[in-house]
Amino acid sequence: MSLLQKLTVGKTPSPPRILLYGDAGVGKSSFAATAPKPVILVLEDGLDQIDCAKTPHIKDFATFIAYLKEIRDEPHDFQTVVIDSLSALQNIVADGVCAAAGAKFLTAAYGGYNRGNDAALVQFRKDVYSLLDEIRRKRNMCIIQIAHSHDETVKYTDGTTDRRTAPRLIAAIRDWVVEWNDIVAYAKIRTMEDASGGKVVIGKNGGERELYCVGDTRLLAKNRYGIPSGPMPFTWDALVSAIKSGNGANGGS
Repeated sequence: MSLLQKLTVGKTPSPPRILLYGDAGVGKSSFAATAPKPVILVLEDGLDQIDCAKTPHIKDFATFIAYLKEIRDEPHDFQTVVIDSLSALQNIVADGVCAAAGAKFLTAAYGGYNRGNDAALVQFRKDVYSLLDEIRRKRNMCIIQIAHSHDETVKYTDGTTDRRTAPRLIAAIRDWVVEWNDIVAYAKIRTMEDASGGKVVIGKNGGERELYCVGDTRLLAKNRYGIPSGPMPFTWDALVSAIKSGNGANGGS
């Protein structure tokens, strides 16, 4: 068979790869727990009240990789793997790089000049995301990564700057993870401005939650499904509905 005979035509739907980030307490873990048959790889505290399959608190990189390999290779009926959180995993990877380099801080590892950050990125790509690719391909599983958020300064080519909400990750790792994912979504509590210019939470029980899957100059978000800009309800069903009503599977970013 020639290579041209192996070409496919049309869309090839695959389980989504989702980077979900937002402020503490917005309900990121609870959201992920409502995805189809999830298993959560727990890398930080605070998930005791989440009602789904989850690991004990993972505190080292080798154990984390061992769980990924078992999810890839062992019999199970899970449909979604959740990393909670990517921010905590980054800290574990950074500690390992520092230990290997004999450095106190990642910025000083291997003589500085971003070499420590580059080493951490290589470990993410070769060890973590290669396994996630295999899990998605072999087990047909949705991949959700949870991260914390922060506001960062963005510098433009004309010399101007602006503030942007983005995942709290090392820039090189963040950029690569954002490119890898089909959806980068930001979750927040809905607020409005009062007469004095302050923010007032809208809704009961801590406020209404909303999800953004399209970014702008002040928000890092994207999707490959044609989900329109603007807020949507912060529920798994609302996200699935938005994917189905968009432009289809993996149709651009």
